[in-house]
Amino acid sequence: MRIAVSRYPKHGEFLDASVDVTAVGVDALAALVGIRPAELVGDVPLTQVHAERVRQLTGITLDLEKYDYFLDPSSG
Repeated sequence: MRIAVSRYPKHGEFLDASVDVTAVGVDALAALVGIRPAELVGDVPLTQVHAERVRQLTGITLDLEKYDYFLDPSSG
């Protein structure tokens, strides 16, 4: 399973950026959003509650004033 953090402008519809974070591990990323690894399907919104842990795990700083972020698992 490939997992990315995807970013969309608040006032737009199209993907602005996507960073592969698969190396962090499914278990850690599922725990970050509070779901079981087997249930990590579909886009999962990342919020201010997740922001610091996302930075710790991935090095990505979430700019939640300008963008919406999602944990984006895929089978690719």
